[in-house]
Amino acid sequence: MFKLVHNLTVWWPVNVIEPDPDKPGSYVEHTFDVELEILDRDYATNRDKMRGELLKSAEKDPSEENLKHVQAELEEFDTASFTRVIKNWRGIVDEKEKVIPFTNETFAAALKLERIRVGLNRAYQEAISQDKARLGN
Repeated sequence: MFKLVHNLTVWWPVNVIEPDPDKPGSYVEHTFDVELEILDRDYATNRDKMRGELLKSAEKDPSEENLKHVQAELEEFDTASFTRVIKNWRGIVDEKEKVIPFTNETFAAALKLERIRVGLNRAYQEAISQDKARLGN
C-alpha cells in the first residue's frame, strides 16, 4: 500500500570527493548519510525561479562590484536551501574519530567546504530523481 506523505523525510548517502592527502594528484571518496526532506514541486519551482532572478541580476549588471554582491546573495540563498532540506546526519567524525553531532553550528561549518556542498547537492538531486528507480537499483 502506498502511503501519501506530504513531508517525506528520508536518509540518503552523500559522497564527498576530496584530494587524497597521502597520494598527490589523487582523490579519495568518503560517504556519510543525511536525513533530508523531499520538497514538493511548487516549492522547488519557486526556489528555482528566485535563484534564477538572482542570476539575471548578474547579467543585467556584470560589474565586478555587482558580481561580488550576487555571489554573496547566491551563497546565502543556497545555504538557506540546504538548511531547509537537511535535517540530520550520521557517519561524520573529526580527526580523532569522535562523532560530530548535527547542530546548526556544525552544519554551518560543513557548508563552508565546497566539496561538502557539491556532495549534498548531488545527493538531493539523486534522491528526487527517478533514474535509479527506473534502472532497478
